[in-house]
Formats: sequence, structure tokens, C-alpha cells
Amino acid sequence: MSQFGITLFFFFIIAVIALAMVVHGYIDKRRIRHNFEHLAQNISGKVIQDSRFYYPRFSGEIEGRQVDLFFEVVKVGRKHILYYIYSMKANIHSSLLLLKADAYKKVSAESEAMQSAGAPLDEIKGGYEIRSQNKEEAAAIFEAAAIKERLPALEEFSSLQLGPDALVVGKPYDGLPDTESVNIMKNIRSLVNLAKAMEQCQVAA
Repeated sequence: MSQFGITLFFFFIIAVIALAMVVHGYIDKRRIRHNFEHLAQNISGKVIQDSRFYYPRFSGEIEGRQVDLFFEVVKVGRKHILYYIYSMKANIHSSLLLLKADAYKKVSAESEAMQSAGAPLDEIKGGYEIRSQNKEEAAAIFEAAAIKERLPALEEFSSLQLGPDALVVGKPYDGLPDTESVNIMKNIRSLVNLAKAMEQCQVAA
């Protein structure tokens, strides 16, 4: 085979791989949309998708709380990771950021991201790094709301932003099982229970 033929064959292989990725992504998005539409039958909500080539999102309401499920590409070092995110409205004034220690490299305390997240609390067993802008208040709510005991129900998530105004939890997207309505409802119920517990602690205080 000539040099020209080898070059053409190389570009042909690249084109086939690229086409396969596009087709796979299209099919995956269509199946996610189907799962979200099934979810909409269980709770009041709707599926939003700008086009078939964009990831769909779900927006709904449960027990008077706005719930959104969506995807976002996050740059981590040189990699771009697709994150699957839940956001639930909550009447919380303080905030806690929980990061799974085995999912994130230790970030410098001098970094802008860590400074905005606040001071570190003691790391709890289970491997979470916890930060808050109001360390004492956050520590009190963490204890009173029994957050540590509630974390196993949300263990699949690598990051949890608890307040202010919402609970936002995320994880790298692992595939279609993440978007099945049974799994989503389990996580939503856990978030509702966590939101209620944190809100009640603030009222009591």
C-alpha cells in the first residue's frame, strides 16, 4: 500500500470512530430522554432538550420543592468529565461542601475555589472533605441534622453542596442506570429527607 493509501485508510478509520461516537451519543441521549419521560409520570415535571444532540434535562416538583436533573461537562486537569447533577430547592441559609476524598485530589487551601468554599471541618470517616464559610454553624447543623448518618443513602455522589438555598449533588455519569426512575426517586427522597432535617435544625436554632 502506498503512503497515500495508508493516509486515506488512517483518515477513514478516524471518520468511522467519530461517526460511531456521534451515533452512540445520540442513542444514549434518546434513552436518557425516555427515562426522564418515565420519571415525569411519577412526579410533576417536564423534559427539556434543546435538540437531539444535547443532553436532556428534567425539571419538576416534589412536595413543593423544585427539582432539576441535568448534565454538565466539567474540566478536571486535562480531562473533560460528564457530570450528572441533582438540584433541589431548600430553605437553608448556611452551606457545607462535601467532597469525596477518593474522588478528588487534594486541592490547595490557597486556591480560589477552596477559599470560596470556606474553612475545612474535620474530615469524617467515610472519606469526605468538608468545608464551610461558617464553620461553627455548619458543624452544629451537621451534627443536629445527623448528616453523617444520611450520607450512605447518597454515597454514589462524589460532591455535595448543601445550601445555601438548595441541595446540589453530582457525580461522573456512569451510564443509563443513573437515569432510571427507580434510582432517581430513591435519591430524590433522600434529598427531601436531608433538606427537611437541615431546615428543622435552623428553625430550632
